[in-house]
Amino acid sequence: MSSACKRTFVIGLDGAMGSAMRKAQTPNIDALLAEGVVSYSAQTVVPSSSYQAWGAMFHSVSPEKHRIDGEHPCGEELAWPSYMKVIQNARPELRVASFSCWNPINTNIIERSLNCHRVSLPDPALASAAAEYIRATPPDVFFMQFDFIDAAGHSHGYGTAPYLEQIERTDAEVGQVIDAIKEAGILDDSLVIVVSDHGGLDKGHGSAHPDCLTIIWGARGPKVKRGVELADRISIMDTGPVILKALGLPAPRGWDGRVPRGVFV
Repeated sequence: MSSACKRTFVIGLDGAMGSAMRKAQTPNIDALLAEGVVSYSAQTVVPSSSYQAWGAMFHSVSPEKHRIDGEHPCGEELAWPSYMKVIQNARPELRVASFSCWNPINTNIIERSLNCHRVSLPDPALASAAAEYIRATPPDVFFMQFDFIDAAGHSHGYGTAPYLEQIERTDAEVGQVIDAIKEAGILDDSLVIVVSDHGGLDKGHGSAHPDCLTIIWGARGPKVKRGVELADRISIMDTGPVILKALGLPAPRGWDGRVPRGVFV
């Protein structure tokens, strides 16, 4: 594995409970994170809902600070810019892309001023489009969000057999993206993070119940430890600081996230 991180990929699994990710058969995600670090007990924010959680992931602050929702897109001059904006401000030559099934990530959570290639498609088509894009024009800063796991939770119940089956289908789609990164010849100089935004209870989420708050968080890349299940408490807000550390960039002073112990060598 290369000693220098040149690119970052974040693969978001909307509605994926940490316990369910451990239970389901996910060979592609497992193989990726076997060469890195993983936590199945990472924590999201309250309320455990997508606007609040993805907002916290991108901007590394709590919902009380970012206040992003369906009526309020992120501000442009906040003390807590998204990690994408921090990177683009520091290195404007880098290619940034966001492929999200749930389009509000592209319209409300990422800054509208960001020079970012934005795509919104249903999960299966999104995976194919992302893989094609990565092979043709390897991005430097890439995010994607799969949504069908969350949809299965709302339809059938979180943790049920149909929900686990959807996790396994999504794992195959994640595999398409990982294969594209490999085929582009950029896996070993890339930080790849797998993270969910929230879990669920019965057919809903949003509360402070542990099943709603507990998520998967894992990383593989240069200077990331290998084959480690993390013991340190991890928050979804820590994602941005980990990305910036890997790229050698300082985190904004307004961020609440940190770099968890045990991620890097």
